Amino acid sequence: MNDNVLNRQFLETGSEEALNPLMQKHYKAIRAHVFRFVKNDQDADEITNQTFLKAFNKRETIKYPDKLVGWLYTTAKHLAIDYIRAREQEVDQMSEFVSLDNVDDEREAAEASMLAAQQAQQTETERYLLIRLLRLLPEKDLEVVEHYLDDLKPKQIAEAIGSTAEAVQKRWERMREWLSPIAYDLDKLIDNLPSQEQKIMERYLDNQPLEEISKKLGISRLMLKCA
Repeated sequence: MNDNVLNRQFLETGSEEALNPLMQKHYKAIRAHVFRFVKNDQDADEITNQTFLKAFNKRETIKYPDKLVGWLYTTAKHLAIDYIRAREQEVDQMSEFVSLDNVDDEREAAEASMLAAQQAQQTETERYLLIRLLRLLPEKDLEVVEHYLDDLKPKQIAEAIGSTAEAVQKRWERMREWLSPIAYDLDKLIDNLPSQEQKIMERYLDNQPLEEISKKLGISRLMLKCA
């Protein structure tokens, strides 16, 4: 059955008979996607089943059949992340009751703590840089990047956005070629802009909406677009 016909049948009928072929078609790929996050077969099975159950319960909110596959991948990722966070919270709660008697060397413990803090800061810095860089991309390219960051393969991304694996791969290579030279020189490039344009770009890359930038800087939306 054609994918769009299969998706439309599921969304419009909302029957278990329509859910079964949908699961047969996509279950294996969605489960593999979830497994990359949780690294556990039992958890991957449970989260994948939750994903399709959620699709069944939320089918009325998924308006377009061609968006269903992307919706499944995104929902599976969010459920996996929620599961990981809940598990980490349980570990943190348990660690509060663990004695520190096994720490023989206070210096070693302090160094380990410092290293963890440095790694966390580096991760946060890289995340901030990535967010700023992604603001420079058109929406269609941003969608591809977000799927790549979720560890999807070009074929899976193509299926989710309605393209081909070859087109996705070429778009990804083009974006990397364009973004890589400016990744760690972004601040220097902004410093070379005129003062007003610097303020606009800094606020825009920090994810502020154009209307908010316009109000805070006291300039019109038309002038902002021209800048």
